Amino acid sequence: MAWRLLMRRSPSRSMTVVGDVAQTGDLGGASSWASVFGPYVADRWRSTELTVNYRTPAEIMALAGSLLATINPALRAPTSVRSTGEAPRVVRVEPRQLASALASAVRDETRRLGGGRLAVIVPEARAVEFATAVRTVAPDAAIGAAADLSLPVAVLTVRQAKGLEFDTVVVVDPGGIESDSPRGRSDLYVALTRATQRLTLVTDDWPAGLERGID
Repeated sequence: MAWRLLMRRSPSRSMTVVGDVAQTGDLGGASSWASVFGPYVADRWRSTELTVNYRTPAEIMALAGSLLATINPALRAPTSVRSTGEAPRVVRVEPRQLASALASAVRDETRRLGGGRLAVIVPEARAVEFATAVRTVAPDAAIGAAADLSLPVAVLTVRQAKGLEFDTVVVVDPGGIESDSPRGRSDLYVALTRATQRLTLVTDDWPAGLERGID
């Protein structure tokens, strides 16, 4: 219905539409551009891919790219223009230790922040629990949709973090993010690509599709 509304507002069908179908989280969202435009303009449209990534370092993009291939093998990860020399870090713990391990990871990363910003990206189903854990080491952390993003630390769900970028990102319970919704793997791809410098995953299980060859 949303696309029908847009097409009616543009009778000439002259549009420039920018987006990444790999990051589609909503069930009603686009799974391919052909499915979006085909009903309205048949084959009278063309696609141009943005192949250069200016935000995400090569080390993080390699991890995110392994997940992207499981979302849709036809999608290609963009090429990062820079490298930081720091591979994503994975903290593996028992399920009952997730909250305490998250607090430790946030403590470690805030010490390295300098004047940067840290985002903790959490599953929606456990947002309150993990926000409480973060507040034990970062009492002034901003929480949720109304978070003050000028503060050094913010705790956000994927939906709240979408479109944003942070110097450092800690993703806790990636398997939980994946199981939060039918398109949870796309949500996890969004979470992995918010960082401009460093990425840490705190997990009790290795999400299917993520490359294991990282520290």
